[in-house]
Amino acid sequence: MVDNGIKKNILEKLDSLKGEILDNTLLISYEALSIICDITGEANREVAIFINRRGEIIDAVIGDYNTAELRQYSERRSEDSLSGIRCIHTHPNGYGMLSDMDISALKALKLDLIIAIGVINGIPQEAYYAYLSKKNSDYDTVCKGPFTINDFLSINAQDLISEIEKNYKIKRDNTFSVANDKEKAILVGINGLEDLDELKELLDTAGGIEVGRIAQNKHTVDNAYLIGKGKLKELKMEVQKKEANLVIFDEELTGIQIRNLERELDVRVIDRTQLILDIFAKRASSKEGKLQVELAQLKYMMPRLIGFGVQMSRTGGGIGTRGPGEKKLEIDRRRIRERVRELERDVDEIKKHRDLIRINRADSTFLVCLVGYTNAGKSTLLNSLSDSQVYVEDKLFATLDPTVRKVSLKSGQDVVISDTVGFINKLPHDLVAAFKSTLEEVVYANLLIHVVDGSNENYEEQIEVVNNVLKDLGADNKPTILAINKIDKNMSINSLYSLELRTNSDIIFISAKNKINLDKLLDRIEHYVNLNNKVYEMVIPYAEGALLAYLHDNGKIIKKEYRENGIYVMGEFDSIASARAKDYICQNQK
Repeated sequence: MVDNGIKKNILEKLDSLKGEILDNTLLISYEALSIICDITGEANREVAIFINRRGEIIDAVIGDYNTAELRQYSERRSEDSLSGIRCIHTHPNGYGMLSDMDISALKALKLDLIIAIGVINGIPQEAYYAYLSKKNSDYDTVCKGPFTINDFLSINAQDLISEIEKNYKIKRDNTFSVANDKEKAILVGINGLEDLDELKELLDTAGGIEVGRIAQNKHTVDNAYLIGKGKLKELKMEVQKKEANLVIFDEELTGIQIRNLERELDVRVIDRTQLILDIFAKRASSKEGKLQVELAQLKYMMPRLIGFGVQMSRTGGGIGTRGPGEKKLEIDRRRIRERVRELERDVDEIKKHRDLIRINRADSTFLVCLVGYTNAGKSTLLNSLSDSQVYVEDKLFATLDPTVRKVSLKSGQDVVISDTVGFINKLPHDLVAAFKSTLEEVVYANLLIHVVDGSNENYEEQIEVVNNVLKDLGADNKPTILAINKIDKNMSINSLYSLELRTNSDIIFISAKNKINLDKLLDRIEHYVNLNNKVYEMVIPYAEGALLAYLHDNGKIIKKEYRENGIYVMGEFDSIASARAKDYICQNQK
C-alpha cells in the first residue's frame, strides 16, 4: 500500500517520530537520526523533522529527491524573534552541504537552525548547519561544517541556540516598542472604531497587543478584501508604520479574502472567529473541551481550505517550496472530514454520558445554572457561594470547561450550581454547535442565574446577547434571576433600577468578589426551590432509611408515624424530592 509512491511502512516510521521528546541538549538523538537516515536510504527522498526548543519533534515530512515539504512552523510570539524551531533534513546524494534553497528556508521561516545531513544507503556521512545573525540592519547567514556525525551529535543544542539568539536580537527605537513575546496587531472593523474595544479585549486575552486600529463605515462589503481598495492601502501603510505582524478583522473572513489580504499586506491575517477559537484552544483543559475546540476549528477550516492552501504555498524557498496543489487539498479535505466524523462520534459519546448524569441528577437535585456574558464574574460568584477555588482571571473566557459545585441553603437543602462557558457577541456558530452538549446544562436547569457586569457601560447589549443565545438553545423561558454584579465598582444604579422596572425581572444587586448581598441571592434561590412544593403523604419501607434521611434533608416533615408496613410521612416537598419517592406516595395522591 502506497501514498504518493511512498510505502505505508515508511509513513508509519515517519509518524512514529511525531511527538517524541528528545534530550533538549541534543540537536537530534541518535535514534531519531537513524530513523530518518533509514527512511532516506529506503525511499531515496529527503526527510525533514522539526524540533522545538523543548526537544519535541512537532512534525516529520518526506519529499521528492532534493525537496521536502516546507511548512510555516513557528513558536515565536513576535516577528522580531526567531521561530523557536530547528529543521534537520537529509540529502540522499550523500552531500550535507546546505543548498541555496536551504538558506532561503532559513530566512523565510526565521528558523533557529537549519541542519543538513548527507546520507548514502541509509548511513549518515557528514553534517552542516546554518543560522541567522544580525549585523546592523541586515541579516548575515552563518554556515558551519562539515562535521563528522560523532562531532555533530556532541554539540550542546541549548548553548548553541542561546548564543544564536543573543546575536539575533534587534534593537529598535521605542516609538512603538512592545514586549518581544507579544504579537503586534492592527484591528480592523467595518463600523466605528469604538466597536473594536471588545476585539481588543479578546486580543489581550490571547496574549497579543494592539498597535493600531482602522474602521470603515460600509454598508456593502468587498468580496475580495472585505474592505475597499482605498482602506486597504491605508491599512498597508499602517502595518508598515506600526511594524505590525498581525491583522485581525472583527468580521468573519472567507479563505479567499484571507489569502488576498495576506498577499497585499504581507503579514498574517485572521478574523474574530479564529481569535476566539485560539483562546478556546488555550483555555480548554478537559478532554471534552479539547475535543469540542478541535471540532470547531476543523469545521471553521473546511470551507476555507483553498484560501489557506494558497497561503501555505507562498512561503517561498527552502526544503520543498511547492504549494499543496489540488491533490494535496483533496487529501487535506478528506482527512479533515474523517477527523470531524471521529470527533463528532467522541463528543456524542461524551454527550450520552453527560445525559445519563443529568437524568440521575434530575431525580435528586435542584440544578441552578450560571449564565452570562464572558468576564461578568460567574466563576467568582461560584467560588463565593460554594467556598471553592474555581480558576478566575480578569480576562475573557478565563474558564472554559463547565464546573459544578454543591451549595447548602439556610433550610439545609442542597442545590447544585453549574458554571457555563461565557457568551459573547458574534460567538462563532461552529463553536456553539461543538459546545452544545456543554451548553445544554442551561436547558436542563431548574433555575438560571444571569450574571451581569453592572460596571460595563454596554451591559444592556450584553444582556441581549445572552438572551439571544438562550433563545437559540431553547432555554429562554426558564425561571431566571438577574444578578447585577460588581456593585462595588462605579455603575449607574439608577439606570440599573430602571432596568428592573422595564424588564419586570427578578433582579438582585451583588458583588461576587466582596460577597455583598449573596445571602439575598441564596434566599431567592431557596424561594424558587420551594416555589412548587406540595404536601404529600407517603409510606416509606423500613429498608429505605436513606430515602427517609433524604426527605428530612430536602423537605419539611409535618407528621411522621411508625406503622406496620413502614413509616408514614406527611410533608412538604418539591418536585425533585417527590419524584424520588414517587413509588411510595399514597394512592389517593398519585
